[in-house]
Amino acid sequence: WTSDPFNDFCYLFNYLSMRTWAEARADCVNQGGDLLSITEPFEQAFIQVCIAPTGISLWMGGHDSITEGGWEWTDGSPFRYIRWNAGSPDDYFGEDCLSILINGGYWNDDNCQNKRGYICKRRDVAWRQPFILPSELRCSGPDWYEFGDFCYKPFGDKKTWHSARSVCRSLGAELVSIHSMKEQSWVESYLYMATSDVWTGLNDLAVPGMFMWSNEHIVTFTYWAPGEPNNHDGFTEDCVEMSHQTGRWNDVSCTELNTYVCKMPKAHYPLPSVKPTMYGCPQGWDAYGYSCYWMEETARSWSDAKAFCKEQDAVLLHIGDIYEQSHFTVVLSGRTSFWWIGLRAQGDMSGGVDYVWDNGLPLTFTHWDKDQPDNGDGTCVAMTTGQIGGFWDDKQCSEKHAFICEKTRPDITPPTKAPTPPPSQGCADGWTALPHFRNCYRVMTTVKKKSWEAAQEDCISRGANLVSIHNHEEEEFLSVYSKGSSKWIGLRHNPIEGGYSWSDGTPLSHTNWGHGEPNNHEDREECVEMVSSNNGTFSWWNDLNCDAHQDWICIISKGKTPIIPPVPPSPVPAPDCGSNPGWRKNNNICYYYNDTDIVDFHTAIMRCYAEKAMLVSILSKNEQAYVNSMDVKNSNKRVMFCSARWIDNSPLTYTHWAPGEPNNANGEEQCVQMNRHQGGWNDANCGRAGAGYVCKKFPGDVHTHPPPTQPWEGNCPAGWMRFKDKCFMFKGKKDDIKANWSHARSWCRDQGGELAIIDNQYENDFVASYLKDLELPTWIGLSDLLVENQYAWSDGASPVLYTNWNEHEPNNAGGTEHCVAMTHGTLATGKWNDDACHKDHSFVCYRKKSSSIEPPPPTKSPCPADYISWYQNCYKLVEEPATWDAAQAACEEQGGNLASIDMSYDQAFVAGVVLQGRADAWIGLRRKEDSSYMWTDGWPVFFTQWGPGEPSNVQDEGCVSMHASIWFHGTWNDTKCDLAKPYICKISSVKPPPTPSPGDGKCLSFFVPYGQYCYFMYDGAEGFSWNDARHYCQSVRTELTSIHSRAEIEFIRNLNFTKKHNIWIGLTRDRNFGWGWTDKTSLGFVNWAQGEPNSAFHPGDIAEENCVEMYLDGRWNDNNCLQKRGFACRHRQCKEL
Repeated sequence: WTSDPFNDFCYLFNYLSMRTWAEARADCVNQGGDLLSITEPFEQAFIQVCIAPTGISLWMGGHDSITEGGWEWTDGSPFRYIRWNAGSPDDYFGEDCLSILINGGYWNDDNCQNKRGYICKRRDVAWRQPFILPSELRCSGPDWYEFGDFCYKPFGDKKTWHSARSVCRSLGAELVSIHSMKEQSWVESYLYMATSDVWTGLNDLAVPGMFMWSNEHIVTFTYWAPGEPNNHDGFTEDCVEMSHQTGRWNDVSCTELNTYVCKMPKAHYPLPSVKPTMYGCPQGWDAYGYSCYWMEETARSWSDAKAFCKEQDAVLLHIGDIYEQSHFTVVLSGRTSFWWIGLRAQGDMSGGVDYVWDNGLPLTFTHWDKDQPDNGDGTCVAMTTGQIGGFWDDKQCSEKHAFICEKTRPDITPPTKAPTPPPSQGCADGWTALPHFRNCYRVMTTVKKKSWEAAQEDCISRGANLVSIHNHEEEEFLSVYSKGSSKWIGLRHNPIEGGYSWSDGTPLSHTNWGHGEPNNHEDREECVEMVSSNNGTFSWWNDLNCDAHQDWICIISKGKTPIIPPVPPSPVPAPDCGSNPGWRKNNNICYYYNDTDIVDFHTAIMRCYAEKAMLVSILSKNEQAYVNSMDVKNSNKRVMFCSARWIDNSPLTYTHWAPGEPNNANGEEQCVQMNRHQGGWNDANCGRAGAGYVCKKFPGDVHTHPPPTQPWEGNCPAGWMRFKDKCFMFKGKKDDIKANWSHARSWCRDQGGELAIIDNQYENDFVASYLKDLELPTWIGLSDLLVENQYAWSDGASPVLYTNWNEHEPNNAGGTEHCVAMTHGTLATGKWNDDACHKDHSFVCYRKKSSSIEPPPPTKSPCPADYISWYQNCYKLVEEPATWDAAQAACEEQGGNLASIDMSYDQAFVAGVVLQGRADAWIGLRRKEDSSYMWTDGWPVFFTQWGPGEPSNVQDEGCVSMHASIWFHGTWNDTKCDLAKPYICKISSVKPPPTPSPGDGKCLSFFVPYGQYCYFMYDGAEGFSWNDARHYCQSVRTELTSIHSRAEIEFIRNLNFTKKHNIWIGLTRDRNFGWGWTDKTSLGFVNWAQGEPNSAFHPGDIAEENCVEMYLDGRWNDNNCLQKRGFACRHRQCKEL
């Protein structure tokens, strides 16, 4: 845990433990904390500094899963400070959880099921709420209402925020501040008298985005409305009002006119001469609004409680609105157990139940508790108590609880409500209902089923909602109406708070769960379907995965005219647009709409060129409306249509950006998509397949793909290496900069470039050949940071034309790997691997060559004319065919040999840069009479790259050529030496190592001679610890092998036939913690792998890394001596054994 020196909290940064939001929260709670909340700028700055080096985004505790747009912190902290990323929150595909981005520490709404690292937060020391001593203080008069230690006075006249505050201050008070749900509920209970929304003292006038109370009290509680605070449309919304209908808060302009409430502390005022009475209520009864209430603490069953109230000429409590509920939330906050109210269920529990008030009034408001009603505990309803009291639970009616009786105040007449007239209108075409129903229904049965979200979206687009069902009669009607099928209804589970609610906000007054439902199978069933029998005689509800595709039912009030969604243009043939029947013509312009194929921007361009058209440009509001109406297949959410400038060179005269767009997310969005339904524009990565496309042309136009870009004149800046039209810079040599993926990209951009973009095999080979000097895997510009499993280049514009994944990659190991690095070593280089973005690696930058850059000063080439330089070697491809012997003779005449290849790096350079796919060419490898191969320049054969089935050793095939075809790129083939082929010459200043002279002694049985020594390789299935391996070698009077040259490494490596294990060698730490050979030979040659030796400690290990193994590629690694490995023994040849 890390403490913030400026507050009382500690923070735990879990970068590598990737979990869903719910899993992350559970871990934080188990450690005595919760997911991170951020309540002020200093805390934001501290967190931002801590996460900056990680290169990833992390879960925080914010969520809006209870009410869409109603963001709150899981630890109960107030949502008083905001730092949204541009365009966030956007609820893209249902994003209800909050993560913090590495880009400036901004906040982003995120899919709760994504697996990310996370930040926990808890108090540094045990902390208690301050205890306030009781006092004899009171309010100044009867027009001030007391609650706790404060007095409140509502005002009915409307004023601006500043004027209202001035009135309060003139009375020695302030605009109301609210510090708990209990106080919020108390204030809400008096809103029934308000004629407008009500000013509070909350504002962000001093620091934009940070809300504070005008009385300078600490903000400990917030109660924002969905989507608030939002500084709507960029207006200066700096003052906060409370809705007189819902109690929720909203930031608005301080110049609006609202009623207001003043608040001041109690003080020493004289006692009133007459004690106030509860006007209109009997002795002992409490008054609120238009009713009197009796709190009966004697526990009774629900029926006995009802009878008691009836004896008092009252009924069990009826709650009709949020104001009355708020009042009893406060009243019950100091009570215990449950309190009966007058609500109970009617009907068969197995066939659906309706919740009704005992006094016969309609159920217009509900306040169900978590996972309520559940139909399992009983059919009578009681309210909870305590700090978050007032929620409703269904209980067994025989249970005994306290209860509340209610009766009207006889001398106070409530306002009369005009009776709701029976519906006088029927339903629109396609909609149906019974005559006395107040709503109309429409079953949407289509070939293309929809997810719950898409179904809700469709109903809303019609001015309706997914259906809500409120009684058994409606259930029966819909069962018959939709018989023989299952359809989405508007009920959905809240994964955070539990319980179900209707999407249209109506109260949950009826349930009809099937047997054993809801069961939330595998914690993935949050939405609800209604299943009807084939004849419609009965139905039941089942919870289901929200992504399932179903038909659905919409509901709309009678008298409300449904909106007719945009109808796709009728398929009128447009032969002058093209032969494809999908073309449509409008205002003499041809359009082709395809939203069934998900493509990237560049593929969309090619598809349009195939139609002799271009991607659409939208130049007016009317054209936007027409294109948006072309929803032909109704499948994909977005269509691709343009880039940041119109590619047909039309002027940019019109835009239609969605809220918060364009936002250039992750710094890599250069093209534009259009949302299918709302039509809003969104910037996106051009190279990621994420949308359909719209083509456009005028009748008779023929647009064709422009010819390929020809090579142009240009140069690279100093320090950059040129390959064709690109320049590359390699970072990460010893003592050079290394960086995580994000910082590497920023470094490249600071140099005027970008992390490397690789478009083909030859570029990959060029880059791979120069990784030879870099110490670590090497970042390139590919990642799936924006959309998981959809890789795109970081410049936001380039298409992904080529990949070179290593075997079993990408695998997103541990859910942490979202950035791409090139691996490299002597045996293989240039393969791609997804890796954790926060790791510090080498990296490669690229930029395009430019004619504005001056050519570098001429330097003398170390190679002869027509040769290409690579390190200390020079290469030349001779395209005039020759036999192998003639080719070798020609190379010798120029002071060289046919090319030898020593390792994977020069293999990549020769195949990708020298040969470049031109033609198969001879290299300097040839088979000897003993069937072994040798290079003509005397180099040992350390490396091979045989093609499939090679070497075939067919008679007369003994000379080796390199394949040029893309399918067998760079691989080797033994073939007949008298064939005429192009050839590759090599001149090198590096001399081959001396071949050890053969010894004249003898070897132990099973030992193989090499030079003056003999070697034994254990490569069986069962491995041995380092000590056991050494004991075996010593038992036959040998020692674990020491290694003194690369040639010796290759010899030993080739003895490991099975390659089941890495192998132990005789290198170990000595008493001075240095490295030494067990056979006492000198340590004059090392071959450590990248980053080794590192003395890494692995979980479960009981020892440090004091022994050395050799990898299958010959590199060395220090490891725990207890690991199980193969091993190699060595002894000097002997005259006599």
